[in-house]
Amino acid sequence: MRPERADRGRLVPRAVTIDLWHTLIAFSRAGPRNYERARRSAWIDPLVAHGLSRRAAESDVRAMEEWAGRREARGHSVSLAEQADELERLVGVRPAPDRVGHAIAFALASASLRWSPGLRPALARLRRRGLRLGVVSNILYEPPEAAHALLRRLGERRVFDAVVISSDGPDAKPSPGPIRRAAERLGVHPSELLHIGDSPADLVAADRAGVAFLRFTGRPRLRLTEPLAPIPKVRYPSVGSWTELADEFDQLWSRASAARDRSLRRGRSGPARPGPRAAVRAGESRPATPIAPRSRPTGRRRARRPRG
Repeated sequence: MRPERADRGRLVPRAVTIDLWHTLIAFSRAGPRNYERARRSAWIDPLVAHGLSRRAAESDVRAMEEWAGRREARGHSVSLAEQADELERLVGVRPAPDRVGHAIAFALASASLRWSPGLRPALARLRRRGLRLGVVSNILYEPPEAAHALLRRLGERRVFDAVVISSDGPDAKPSPGPIRRAAERLGVHPSELLHIGDSPADLVAADRAGVAFLRFTGRPRLRLTEPLAPIPKVRYPSVGSWTELADEFDQLWSRASAARDRSLRRGRSGPARPGPRAAVRAGESRPATPIAPRSRPTGRRRARRPRG
């Protein structure tokens, strides 16, 4: 598939993919804490019923979540059944994934969720531009049907032309696979696609897929335990609200596609640098603090190695 170009050879956007958590959907101030507590109870209660103390069960569930988060951070999809297998390995008790998933889905449906302010009119304006819309999101701790139920509230079939969630496939962001599958389902070349998300995993996945990226920053300042992902050397643009995105789409697309082109020209010539601290969704691992490379000495005089 060859991408379309404008008269001056500039690539024309034909589709937009959007992350779910904290981009399409926003929690109320207390929403994440209440939901996370209810979600963990879906795993903890069966362990307590088998004779574990609540403190031990909470510790084991946290250990399982850290294991699942590390796998997702490496780009693997982790199902509830695999999480149940890990708990069985840790404590010898395997909660029924179907029952756990049902309890988590109920907790999510009862959570204080809302669509990001200005989302609906912004999506309608993108539609009127002729853009195809899709959702690309990591679903780690929830059953896939719960995520689809959330999208149905928005009118999934009327609004989105493709939905790709990690629990339906073999990989997860930061792997480029989910975004590439979305481009294929939307019928567009990756260079004609813009991905919008809030996390480092979104940025890395888009960059690796050769897709322009726009960081959505219109999220509340919440203390969420989520790791960093390696960030490309190229700086992509950001947007603070859906209204701003719809008003300035042409300029934002131009900046995002130019950043993508710079990244491609660099030819992925070396490892990505770690980025600044960012709070995103819970579940991934936190990498070690990067060490700045030592500068090479100039001239013939050798640099003395610092003590300690």
